[in-house]
Amino acid sequence: MPQIKENFFESILFRFESCSCDCAEDIVHVVPGEEPDRQYKLQAVPAKPLVFAYAAKKGLVRIAPNGTIEESNILGSLISLSNKSMSEMTRFFKENGFLFPVQSGSYEKFDAVEVYYIINRLRLTVELMTAANEIHKDYGKIVNLTLSLLFAGDVKIKTDLMEREYVTCHHPYIDILKTADFSVSYARRQEEFNADYYVVNDCIFGTYKLSTQEYNDIKSGYSTKLGFGEPVFRSVAALYLNLDGTPMERKITDFLFHYFHEVGMVDFSNGMKYFSVPKEENFTDKMKEVLLEIANFIVGEEINANLAGIHPVYDTKKMMPSWKVDSLLCAAYFSIFYLKPELELYRPCDNPKCGKYFLVRTTTTKIRFCSTECCNCVTQARYRKKKREKESK
Repeated sequence: MPQIKENFFESILFRFESCSCDCAEDIVHVVPGEEPDRQYKLQAVPAKPLVFAYAAKKGLVRIAPNGTIEESNILGSLISLSNKSMSEMTRFFKENGFLFPVQSGSYEKFDAVEVYYIINRLRLTVELMTAANEIHKDYGKIVNLTLSLLFAGDVKIKTDLMEREYVTCHHPYIDILKTADFSVSYARRQEEFNADYYVVNDCIFGTYKLSTQEYNDIKSGYSTKLGFGEPVFRSVAALYLNLDGTPMERKITDFLFHYFHEVGMVDFSNGMKYFSVPKEENFTDKMKEVLLEIANFIVGEEINANLAGIHPVYDTKKMMPSWKVDSLLCAAYFSIFYLKPELELYRPCDNPKCGKYFLVRTTTTKIRFCSTECCNCVTQARYRKKKREKESK
């Protein structure tokens, strides 16, 4: 197994040993005249060992046998696969191994859709961490990323070598939302009897008066004010009126209620698109402040859920602490765990043909390309475009 040079080893925070993968595609013709079924398979190649490490200011890298960095920015390459072809994904696995341990000697099938989903989930986490900590924040983007992760479905994967099944992060708030109770307490019924509104103590307005008629309309599936009753919003409204949960559960509920109610209703059945153009003027500074707290909380839940495969170990040869990482995906999330958003963030390369994410200082806004090659490529493309435009006149 390749050894990392002592001077480099002293600067890394963890290492992960794996091996390359052999990827194959089987095309199975099932029904005449219809598209064939494409099955993707892979097997480990122990003869091609790999060593990964995380180094401060470098991120997750692959180490060559002589101890030097063989490939940098592994995380950036991995999350860019969510928008790449299947051939690009298999090429990555051949160079860096699969996301999880797989057996050698025989092929093991994997579901490409599930793998894309897992990689995209990682990308969304990195993007949300970046968006929430940028100097110039795009709050619309932060909302979309936060909701995408919060309401993401569960995906499970298990290879033959894995002791336990891998499950994507499941946010407990969704369980609370699914069990929302639309009935009102005795105290709330007294409010309804004495006035035509309920008084809710929330973190956005301090106190908010919710019309009893509007709540009943929302509960029944139709709102005279909003024109419809999206199922998710109905459950949020029920929690808004009745939830007695943790401070963060209350913040998520308050934000969702006011955002859907005053800014824009999201159609969760249609790719999380808006029913109408969001009213940005209603997106208050307090709502933005609470949103950032929720975004950071969601990022934390995503990362913590993916650190289960990490165990502390003590290297008796070097007499120093270390970490055992059991998968490449776990190593990717562990590298985010070490990231300091106030100092460095991952941003996408501005070269449309690249799509790779790269590590850059948070305060830096002028660096837009992951490499000199990408910068030159875009510059030359712009020059050729201007030249063609001049020649066409």
